[in-house]
Amino acid sequence: MFEKNKEKMKEKMEPDKVLRFAIVAVILLFLIGALIIGTRMMNPRVDATEGVKKLTELEDANVQKIDAQIQELEQTEADEATAWKAKSAKEKMDGCIVLGDSTALGFRQNDILSKSQVKSKDGATVSDAEGSGLNELLTAVTEAETAPQKLILCIGRGDVAVSGETADAFAANYKSFVEQVKAALPDTKVYVCSIPAYLSLTSTGDATGSADSDTDSDSDAKDTTDNSDFKSSTDSKSSTDSKSSTDSKSNSDSDTSSDESSLSKMSTALDVTSYNEALKALCKEEKVKYVDTTDLTDASYYGEDGSTMTKAYYEACINKILEAAFRNYVIQ
Repeated sequence: MFEKNKEKMKEKMEPDKVLRFAIVAVILLFLIGALIIGTRMMNPRVDATEGVKKLTELEDANVQKIDAQIQELEQTEADEATAWKAKSAKEKMDGCIVLGDSTALGFRQNDILSKSQVKSKDGATVSDAEGSGLNELLTAVTEAETAPQKLILCIGRGDVAVSGETADAFAANYKSFVEQVKAALPDTKVYVCSIPAYLSLTSTGDATGSADSDTDSDSDAKDTTDNSDFKSSTDSKSSTDSKSSTDSKSNSDSDTSSDESSLSKMSTALDVTSYNEALKALCKEEKVKYVDTTDLTDASYYGEDGSTMTKAYYEACINKILEAAFRNYVIQ
């Protein structure tokens, strides 16, 4: 009997246990839900739409501003290039000086540059910087009230034609002069022009490359160097009846009577290729700018003697110098 009652009570309590479990589960779910809702209410999600919109507007405004600034800079550069192109060589070379021998003199004689922009002396050489007057020219530049911004050296034709030095010896002398220039003018940028070529070597050709006069108002002396193969002559052109040199009696009507061995020696002495290669290496060593004019060998750039350079040469040469010294501008 007792066992039966116990069994009935057990069967009656089973549904109550399930009900209690269900109630507890509902209460837990309610509490979890309330906790989630409370958390969200305490930390509401921020609507970023408006912020993103503002950032996009600011980004667009910055891009437009930057584009406008770029366009303004490009226009300024274009205007400067146009203004530069309209200037004469004299204006472009304001604050610059070309220093050297008769090659430099040609810039003034052909009215490419003004007298104040050219310091030259016919016959000036680095082989004898003191005796030839080259040091004197440098002194005139260094003692001026204002040092030049850029100094362009046009020296070497006299060294090649007269001194007979090897390219290495010439480069050593040139190096000494460049170092002298850098020490005297530490804030001046130095440029070294290549030695102009000789298209032909006639006996009446100008040994020092003078443009059209053997005198320079900047100097007190003429080039008195006398080469055994030829003399410097800047006023005369080659003609069929001119004498070949003080040692030659033959004229151009009879090429076969020329002293071929003498001409061969002249050709060797006046070959500027090795000298220019030495100059290029020197410029790299001394960290100065090399102005390469060796491609200016068209016949229109030279007189009939194949040695004297014409105004066309100097117009082309000054563009080479300007391109090297003012690369930010359109030159031609």
